[in-house]
Amino acid sequence: MKPSESVPSSVHEMQNDDSVSFLPGERDLEQVAFCEMERSPSVWDHTKEWFTARFVPSRSCVNASLRRHIPLVDHLSHYSWKKDLPNDVLSGVTVGVMHIPFGMAYGLMSTLPVIYGLNTSFFPVLIYSLLGTSRHISVGTFAVTCLMLAEMINNHQFQFASYVSVEEPESLSNDSLVSNFTVYAPVDGESPVEVEQKLLVAITITFVAGVIQLVLSFFHMGMVNTYLSDAVVGGVTTGAAFHILTSQVKDILGIRFKLAGGAHFFPRTWIEIFRHIGESNPATVIISAVSMTIVSVVKTHVNERFAKRLPFPVPVEMGMVVVATLVSSLANLEQRFSVRLVGTVPSGFPRPRLPVFSAMHLVLQDAIVMAVVSFALNVSVARLFAKKHEYRIDPTQELLAYGVGNVFSSFFESYVLCAALARSVVQEASGGRTQLAGLVSCAVVAIFLLFLGPLLQPLPQAVLASIVLVALKRMYLQVFDLRTLWHVDKLEMLVWIVTFASVLIIDVAPGLLIGVVFNLFLLIVRAQLAAMALLGQLELAALRVNENLDTSRELPSTKILRFEHSLFYANAWRFKKLVREMAPLPGSKGCSGDSSRLHHLILDCSCISYADTAGAKAIAKIVKEYQAAQVSVHVCHCRESLLGVLQRGQFLQDVDKRVLQASIETALEDVSCGNYAGEQEVIKC
Repeated sequence: MKPSESVPSSVHEMQNDDSVSFLPGERDLEQVAFCEMERSPSVWDHTKEWFTARFVPSRSCVNASLRRHIPLVDHLSHYSWKKDLPNDVLSGVTVGVMHIPFGMAYGLMSTLPVIYGLNTSFFPVLIYSLLGTSRHISVGTFAVTCLMLAEMINNHQFQFASYVSVEEPESLSNDSLVSNFTVYAPVDGESPVEVEQKLLVAITITFVAGVIQLVLSFFHMGMVNTYLSDAVVGGVTTGAAFHILTSQVKDILGIRFKLAGGAHFFPRTWIEIFRHIGESNPATVIISAVSMTIVSVVKTHVNERFAKRLPFPVPVEMGMVVVATLVSSLANLEQRFSVRLVGTVPSGFPRPRLPVFSAMHLVLQDAIVMAVVSFALNVSVARLFAKKHEYRIDPTQELLAYGVGNVFSSFFESYVLCAALARSVVQEASGGRTQLAGLVSCAVVAIFLLFLGPLLQPLPQAVLASIVLVALKRMYLQVFDLRTLWHVDKLEMLVWIVTFASVLIIDVAPGLLIGVVFNLFLLIVRAQLAAMALLGQLELAALRVNENLDTSRELPSTKILRFEHSLFYANAWRFKKLVREMAPLPGSKGCSGDSSRLHHLILDCSCISYADTAGAKAIAKIVKEYQAAQVSVHVCHCRESLLGVLQRGQFLQDVDKRVLQASIETALEDVSCGNYAGEQEVIKC
């Protein structure tokens, strides 16, 4: 190429320049390359873009999901590390110290070695601290769930016998469990195999209960706790408190007999107590009396009285455990006075193990009860603190937290988690701001599990039983709620009594079921006892209930009635009966001389939030019946649901359209103007 010749600057110029020569095939190759540079997106590109848009979350989506499903992340986004962290650390240490004696005590209550109560004070707390929406509750062991678990263990223990190897005790999962078998048994005469059976029942129930809670969370069934009214929960927890008292009496007195599980636990156990009361151990009785006195005095006259002055409550339970352990070790109480001790508390974490999946059908019914009761107790405590500190909890997320916590913990020899009001109050009172306090308490329990557990071998069981009884003081005092219920609502008081008696006489789970069913039955009874209010007029033209205000006056020749309940098949008959009694037709059997002047009937439906076909028919029948007797009828304040039933069923198609009025005032205006007796226009529905 000569120097004077210009070089084409692009492929495009080369294609349009005929002076440029190409070797054979060069032009074709350049055209192919140019086409590849400008080709349209392929199917693969479209597929990749579609998949990314739908299945690869954006950063904002990931952040929102983390905040929703791991609430601790959201709490930390507003966290003041300088101001809030010291409070959470102090609160976590305080609650962690409380976890140790309560975990051991409630472990004994479940008829299992104390180590499993301590495991439950660590593993579920770890999960809930990450996933729970309440900032103040302290989960772990709780008396009611431990009592229920003990009764479930007694019912299913021997059904799990085939899942334990008798010939090979070394097949048990971890060394800590074997050490408990050789040193400690909750009931005299139990073998390591029997304790293993109990443990398998406990972790299987925990796993199934967790799965049930996860399923309820998936279907957004957080409202399941609404079926447990305050009266039902109060009756169940109070009855369970007396069951717990009954189960601890033998340890308080130092007598030895096997607890009778199953139905009628309360009466049968007291029969055994009185049968063996002559065998009480004086040293154990003295230890129990001293322990209960010290713990009760410090909690009542120090922690409660000086709550505002103390930076945190005095950990009297842990102090009592330490002092009793030292005294027992120095005085050799077991050898000299036959005082029963806790036995070896093994150090270290348990090895993971599987529940008995093939036996889940055996415990399904009990697991459902455990899942619902523990959820109801947890949410009731969580709502208490959420209302006090003005934040919201998410029941569905709470179900997820409990479900994941129970499923995860069941693999580490723990049982069903539950919130304890006493620990939660301490966590809040000692300055806890978020569930970071729960993580700190986990660290305290972990230190104890790893290094300090074996030091409590000389601890008398009576001390733990005393701590449990004093901790349930508030639950015993719930009996006095009956005074308030008597003045507020006698039917609700009846629900409380029936639930409490059923729990006390039969058992916790059947008592809960009886309480729920009886409460639902009373809803029907309340509907059948629905009231009809007679409205009058005050001087300021405001309508009020005539029987409650002496200054109101009844309008002449007019009755204004308000049915104060939903209207459906169960109370439609009562609606018609009350209308006929309170606004008798002229010439009817119950009509007096004054009532013969009735010309107008106004029905206020503002309280009828729901009406079915039977209710709509009852309204239509009254309208037609009174119109036939030359009494004008107006139906006022109808809600959308009631209007829909009346129109779709065409119940008022043959009556004057002025029957339906927007309010009582418009009905009175229509009556006073005499418009009602005019033309008879038919409603076309």
